[in-house]
Amino acid sequence: MTEISPSRQRALVILLRVLGGLSLSAIGAVFIPHAWMNAIHRTIGLGDLPDLPVVEYLSRSLSLFYAWLAIVPIYASLDVPRHLGLIRLFALSGLLVGVIQTIIDVTAPLPLWWTVAEGAFLFLYFGALWVLSRSSAGG
Repeated sequence: MTEISPSRQRALVILLRVLGGLSLSAIGAVFIPHAWMNAIHRTIGLGDLPDLPVVEYLSRSLSLFYAWLAIVPIYASLDVPRHLGLIRLFALSGLLVGVIQTIIDVTAPLPLWWTVAEGAFLFLYFGALWVLSRSSAGG
């Protein structure tokens, strides 16, 4: 197993737990009333959120999925050396998701600020995770 420096391990723990916390925070959207989701949707400039069963389903299901996904980075952060292979896979797959998500955002079409913010976050976050998970000697 490739070794990484203690400072990189600490940085990885922080990054993994931050993402885990952000993902876990999505649990609230599983339970909030549709009126609140609509108010948020309007506040960020996307107009009225359609009051349709599929919109309700997708909004709540995706929020639940994000909250559930929090398990992976939080668990990996508990023993970085042991889970380094998973962390690297997570980083590389996250970069691929960044590319695909940016294409989805552009074709949706979402506002430019949304596309730039989401794409920048995904590329910066998973790029940092990838760089930090590499060996200190550049391996």
